Amino acid sequence: MNRILIAGVVLFAAAVLPQAALAQSGSQGLRGQFEAVIDGLNDNSFIPFHEAVDDEKFVARVLGTRVIDDDARQAFAREFANMLESMFRDSFPTSRSEEEAAGEILGTVVYFTEDGAQARAIVRFEGEGFRYSWHAYDLVRGRGGRVQIVDWFDYYQGGWFSEMVGDSLVRALPGPAPVASVLDLPSPTEGQLFQVGELFKAVRDRNPRRYVQIHDGLEAALRQQPHIVRLNFLYWRKLWDPSRLRTAAEQLASTFPQDAAYSLSLAEFYVQARRFDDAIVRFEQFEQALGFEDGVVRSLKATAAMALGQFEQAQEFALAATQAEPDLELAWWTLLRTRTAAENYAGATEALTALEERFGHLLIPQKLQRDRFLKVLIDQQEYKDWRAARDQA
Repeated sequence: MNRILIAGVVLFAAAVLPQAALAQSGSQGLRGQFEAVIDGLNDNSFIPFHEAVDDEKFVARVLGTRVIDDDARQAFAREFANMLESMFRDSFPTSRSEEEAAGEILGTVVYFTEDGAQARAIVRFEGEGFRYSWHAYDLVRGRGGRVQIVDWFDYYQGGWFSEMVGDSLVRALPGPAPVASVLDLPSPTEGQLFQVGELFKAVRDRNPRRYVQIHDGLEAALRQQPHIVRLNFLYWRKLWDPSRLRTAAEQLASTFPQDAAYSLSLAEFYVQARRFDDAIVRFEQFEQALGFEDGVVRSLKATAAMALGQFEQAQEFALAATQAEPDLELAWWTLLRTRTAAENYAGATEALTALEERFGHLLIPQKLQRDRFLKVLIDQQEYKDWRAARDQA
């Protein structure tokens, strides 16, 4: 087993991490230190993040998640430091265009709670094309008072990072014992273990044709296994096969009807499938899982309600987004659009004012004219009066 095989199996490309180290100040509180870690990511430096991870402890955590082949265990432990950055970066939503691929993914600490030497932080990552991902980090105060990342739950992938890597290592060398460790069958047969092992090899080898052949030939008891259901959804989401993804999403929803771990994934799918009522249900489930009011989630709910023609509800969601995060520009744009769609032009001017005063926009008729949803404002008396008052101020 070598580095190339491990890197391919983990579903992330291996990259060499710069070995230079940046010291973290233990004199800061955990929040300040962790925000500095996220600032480092936003400045295209992974070093502060890697410094906050205890490689030895994290490797042990990963290797404790599943039964993993000895060769895979040894290779992963040996190469972990060189692979962490690429594994982390490849967990984000896949780019759908060259423009999205060229854009940055920026993180914001949107929630933080601390209890003695432990803390929980939620980071919202945003990429081009309104691609969002949320991570919930378990943090502790390590040696010298320095923040240490224990693990994180990735809501876009629907699992703990350590468990996702552990599952990938099972696919590296899917012998009978590793395969059995991910199945919920009490006594899987040799034939069942062989079939699932072959499916894992198809994922490892990036062979969609072989994957389809094996997956569709699995007996129902295996296709309905929670691990296989989740893998099937993630596989087709990454390859973006609409027909296969639709079937996989339906199976995911029926297998995990109340599991908030998959609420974000399903909400995203439902939006793309234009099933906006289902998307709202999943967004609400996701926000409950986060445990706080998130302006982006509420903005997304508002957009979905607006698509359904439920303009009153859309305005309520959008207003709640501005109240949850007054400094979130997306929330004010959403409020502007929902109020305009509802022909609440007086209310729309409130959002226009916020966008100009808080975020520096100049919303003159020439700019609104370029937006097919907002250009209707130009002929409204409420907008004309508002614009005249702004220009005279």
